[in-house]
Amino acid sequence: MKDKILELVAEFIDKQEKKFIPGESIVQYTGPTIDKDEYTAIIGTVLDGWFGLGAQATEFEAKVALRLGKLHAVYVNSGSSANLIALETMKEIYCKEKKTYKIITPAASFPTTVNPIIQLGFEPLFVDVELGTYNMVDEQVLDALKDDDVIGIMYAHPLGIPVANTKKYYELIKQKGGFLVEDCCDALDSTYNNGDLVGKYSDAATLSFYAAHHITTGEGGMVAFSQRSAANIARSYRDWGRACFCSGKDVLSSTGACNKRFADWLGTGVITDHRYVYDRIGYNVKPLELQASMGLAQLKKLDALTQKRKDNYTCLNNFMKRYEKYFILPTTVEGTTASWFSYPITIKDEAPFKRADIVEFLEENKIQTRNFFAGNLLDHPAYKQFDFDLRYPLDNASKITNQTFMIGVWPGLNEEIYQYVFKVFEDFFATRGLK
Repeated sequence: MKDKILELVAEFIDKQEKKFIPGESIVQYTGPTIDKDEYTAIIGTVLDGWFGLGAQATEFEAKVALRLGKLHAVYVNSGSSANLIALETMKEIYCKEKKTYKIITPAASFPTTVNPIIQLGFEPLFVDVELGTYNMVDEQVLDALKDDDVIGIMYAHPLGIPVANTKKYYELIKQKGGFLVEDCCDALDSTYNNGDLVGKYSDAATLSFYAAHHITTGEGGMVAFSQRSAANIARSYRDWGRACFCSGKDVLSSTGACNKRFADWLGTGVITDHRYVYDRIGYNVKPLELQASMGLAQLKKLDALTQKRKDNYTCLNNFMKRYEKYFILPTTVEGTTASWFSYPITIKDEAPFKRADIVEFLEENKIQTRNFFAGNLLDHPAYKQFDFDLRYPLDNASKITNQTFMIGVWPGLNEEIYQYVFKVFEDFFATRGLK
């Protein structure tokens, strides 16, 4: 009966057709690329009646860890939670003194790359970014590293564009006895250092599996480490602060992975179940096994999805070059390759139109746009309450707040759709008498 159900699901999904109608269909800036494989994987897991994390989650963790150049990973309920758990783990390992440590981070960012820095009692030391590559300004990072209170560096690879100097920053922060956290949420399968996958040169690397990202589990995230001990700490923070780090079938075992599940864990002479002993003030940020089953189906397609993103970028970028007099177009640094999340465009100061003008025109013609996330976080109300150490100019970050937007390169876009997008851009410039 289960097989019949899954056959019907596959047949139903195969019959769903989405025809693109220029001017009527929405050109999404991003979205999930899924088919019957993901649906049958999810429903098959549901029909098996196992909802907690199990064998599929363990397999998913192992395979994602390798795509981040790591050995161990912990699956969580979002990329935001992954950043929080990663930084909690780094704090436990590296912060031995009772003082306010500083973490270098770009001002132009997504909130939940920066928010854990503040929430966990660190002080962010903001640096600016370059326009076009959106990499951190190297001179500012190197100067900030001279600060004795700096313990870490934390940043996202922006929109799939790798931070080219990651290996250098990793080596420098290790010399200081600190850590580096790479947020790879927009950059799965991007490379730096002439071919190394992003995630390799860091103490922790995070991902998001939100529907907008390179692969999706609906919601979900991952934090990966080179050291098993760090992964065990992270798993504890994920699971309420529990001392036990069993998963999968070990959860059902009377002995557990440690072979002494029932012992005097509290030192009181009373036998206690290790699964109900707590070492940390933790959270509950667990996903579901059915999400892991979807992730495994997505991983099988990752190579093709990555190539499609690159092909779409090339197609779009070749067209957009005709408007370079008005736009700063996205690019990568030598020695890196991008698995593009989206296509960011910054309006040049001398352009005879504003971002709002072109964004309004695109949206009216059913072409989705998005800001470059927050732009400069310090331009937003939530961050004005803090007295941050603003020692560097953040002009480009603020320019991104006001002059940058992005459109799509995700695998759901094709030549037919891009021809419509190109026509709309041409119409925008034609209505203003511009070429």
